[in-house]
Amino acid sequence: VLRDLARSQRQGWYFGAKVVRGAYMVSEREKAKKRGVESPINDTYEDTERSYHDTIESILGHNVGNKGSGIGKDSEAEVLVASHNRGSIELVIRRAEELGKDKKGIYFGQLMGMADNLTFTLSKNGYKAYKYVPYGPINEVVPYLIRRTQENSAILGSPGVQEERSMLGQELRRRIFGC
Repeated sequence: VLRDLARSQRQGWYFGAKVVRGAYMVSEREKAKKRGVESPINDTYEDTERSYHDTIESILGHNVGNKGSGIGKDSEAEVLVASHNRGSIELVIRRAEELGKDKKGIYFGQLMGMADNLTFTLSKNGYKAYKYVPYGPINEVVPYLIRRTQENSAILGSPGVQEERSMLGQELRRRIFGC
């Protein structure tokens, strides 16, 4: 990303990226092993998270405050942060505020039905938040959804998920009983 940020500035084009944490640790390691190449996957979740956050921070900081001509090399980079992780989303917002970055260049994306409480809060606060629904041939979509389920199954008991369940319960009670 750093190389491409520098290249965008040198060559005068706008930089925009969708940043994902990465969900395929096991399968990517297996593919690399079969190909006889070094695995592109970090050794630990913590290393992955650090790399993810560093990448986002690099993009957020690209040309911040440079008013220039607003053409390519002078423009701020834009980023779509794909995350269901509250901590990562809060880090993006906090860092953008520290840099004085305009919300117009920051987007968030989540899988439909996941982290809706975060999506709605982002939207209420002026951020563009997108939900996506995977579609395509069943032999491609089902394995994708299974991988996402496996990836997220580790967080089902997490405080964030418990909080979302609690909020859903409160909203149901409010709608049904008016309290």
